[in-house]
Amino acid sequence: MTVILDILSSIVIGGFIILMSFGILDSTNKFLYSHNDDLIVQQNLTAITTTLEYDLKKIGFGIPEHENVVLLADTTHMQMRGDINRDWHPDTIEYYVGPPSELAHTQNPEDRFLYRKINGLPNTGMRIGIVTDFRFSYLDQDRNVVDISNAFNWQKIKLVRTTLMVENPAAYTDKSNPDPDEYRTAFWQETDLVSRNLRR
Repeated sequence: MTVILDILSSIVIGGFIILMSFGILDSTNKFLYSHNDDLIVQQNLTAITTTLEYDLKKIGFGIPEHENVVLLADTTHMQMRGDINRDWHPDTIEYYVGPPSELAHTQNPEDRFLYRKINGLPNTGMRIGIVTDFRFSYLDQDRNVVDISNAFNWQKIKLVRTTLMVENPAAYTDKSNPDPDEYRTAFWQETDLVSRNLRR
């Protein structure tokens, strides 16, 4: 009888140890996936902001003072002029966000492509990254927000505030619809990116 009790006790203790091991393994995997997702999100954010910073600093460069620099100013769509490649020929720079339906296959419902066009090319826009939030707001020389609903106010724009958020396309979870806070997130906001040529 004692031997049977010893065997049963060993089985119970062994079962607890195995369950604990699975729990530790799951926690370790979650930590590793989260760390890897953080790295990917940061790399994606850096790739987007590097291109964005380069373009915005060139806005207004090489454009005669009597010509319009801002061609379109919307919260998720901007079109401005500047000499991007310093060849003394003005370029048109355009950024806009695509619809969520383009990325319906990803787990994250907020995923959208961020598009970039130079001189209207490529026709469908170049996808430079995937964002979950991308917004422009426009400021005058006194850092007051410009009312962009009236196109006549676009000439008052001297600064562009850019807000950008990137999340991983899938969360490490058993839920079919993860909570928003389960996605790894990187946030970036910049005000002083626009070239001094826009402030003249």
